[in-house]
Amino acid sequence: MIESSVYKTYVDELFLQRPDEHFRAGICFCSFPDPSQYHEIVKMLHPQEVDYYDTLTFEKRKHSYLIGRYAAKQAISALTGGKNDLQTILIQQGIFNQPIATSVREQNLQVSIAHCDELGAALAFPEAHPMGIDVENVCAERCSAMESQMTMAEKNMIKGLSCSYERLLTLLWTVKEALSKVLRTGLTTPFSIFEINKIESRSDHFLCFFENFGQYKALSFDVGMSVCSFVFPIKTEMTIDIPLIGRMFDVSPEEKQK
Repeated sequence: MIESSVYKTYVDELFLQRPDEHFRAGICFCSFPDPSQYHEIVKMLHPQEVDYYDTLTFEKRKHSYLIGRYAAKQAISALTGGKNDLQTILIQQGIFNQPIATSVREQNLQVSIAHCDELGAALAFPEAHPMGIDVENVCAERCSAMESQMTMAEKNMIKGLSCSYERLLTLLWTVKEALSKVLRTGLTTPFSIFEINKIESRSDHFLCFFENFGQYKALSFDVGMSVCSFVFPIKTEMTIDIPLIGRMFDVSPEEKQK
């Protein structure tokens, strides 16, 4: 596990235990509150990534591209044991805009990327064990849009949980986004297909289960002012230090009220 205060980066290797086998994955969370820090990430880009980056004109798009590539490369490095220099790792886009990791020594490796404002996150995992990740800020202004994509059963289900309605709506949204990344459908599929039929509240996270995709489950937890969700096979047990991640990316009460 690696912590860095320079870029506020958390990198770790995840242990994925199955009933009869196990896998490993790499995880990265990163935050870049100072815009000047983004210039350092450019030095970590593959030459082909630099070519694409130079075509971008809007600063917000540049920042999201950089933070996503940084998180993905760090997650890949965690999974491969640092066998690849970050600059040699190339993250390209597939035909469904899914990230494709190339120029990596370890074969059949895949990556899932998420970013929201200054927060980036990524999972690197073997093709044999599909996973997906998503992060979203808890924002009251977006509640109506998120609510419009929830079924009546989901709305009723979250009413009895001890968490704010806005945060729970965001949780459901990230769970569905993460599942869409696993299935590589993106937002082209109605979110009702990804309906959640059960939510379990734990001490520091939630577990969600799906009506139509019983082979998967989701693990969701807070990262600062955002909610993060992983989707992965239902029979997998995953070890992750949620309290440490929460402490590392926690924000002041004043920031939470903004």
